[in-house]
Amino acid sequence: MWLLPPLLLLLVPGSLAVITGPEEVTGPEQGSLTVQCHYVPGWEPYVKYWCRGAEWSNCNIFVRTTGSEWGVKEDRVSIKDNQTSHTFTVTMEKLRQEDTDTYWCGIEKSGSDHGIPVKVAVGPGSLAVITGPEEASGPERGSLTVQCHYVPEWEPYVKYWCQGAYFSICRVLVRTTGSEQGVKEDRVSIKDDQTSHTFTVTMEKLRPQDADTYWCGIERAGADPAVPVNVAIGPVPVSTEGPTSSPTVSGLHPDGRAPGSSHRALLSIVPFKL
Repeated sequence: MWLLPPLLLLLVPGSLAVITGPEEVTGPEQGSLTVQCHYVPGWEPYVKYWCRGAEWSNCNIFVRTTGSEWGVKEDRVSIKDNQTSHTFTVTMEKLRQEDTDTYWCGIEKSGSDHGIPVKVAVGPGSLAVITGPEEASGPERGSLTVQCHYVPEWEPYVKYWCQGAYFSICRVLVRTTGSEQGVKEDRVSIKDDQTSHTFTVTMEKLRPQDADTYWCGIERAGADPAVPVNVAIGPVPVSTEGPTSSPTVSGLHPDGRAPGSSHRALLSIVPFKL
């Protein structure tokens, strides 16, 4: 009888296709990047995480889910698990060149976790694709304006304004047609000046619930370039004007405004959206 030598079985994280993801991703300095990792059915309630370090055994976990579909954000990194599509999405914002490293999409389980490496590269080459302000603010019931700039050759592309902390699933509120024609949807308008390579977004009749993270984005094949803009809504400005010395027949103040009204505040934000 022939005796076969013993077999050595080596299990590599991700080799059983429990979890799959991209081998490499890139993003612009000061911009953002998104990574989507897929897992097989049956792993929905397990905790997923994003981990940094060349060695899987001692990588540093940046952010992890709660085992639910609730999104979690830690500093510049967020994670959200879509248990219907069996995909969890990691977004890294305000990228720095020192963020270049090996990362891991991981799933916690008793024993040895499942994971797959993702090489992340951050470079200055795509920095200027699109730039915009980090923050913008406006008064309740007033308006605010955000200007985002892009490099030449992106004139015919569709630009848009998107709401939500997670770029991969943010809700597009308004988009251009690829031309310089302005577009308005409800209380939000957008216009692309293809000469100055700037598109302008205006939000009107601001409400407290409008405070959120928004994105200036450009549609293209593959991953859209975009920059985040944190929007804050302040209280209605209090008028400091005293009463007029004598009433007028028309009921208007000398400057032509109706009594009790205030000037609409318009805040223009200049740039400092992948």
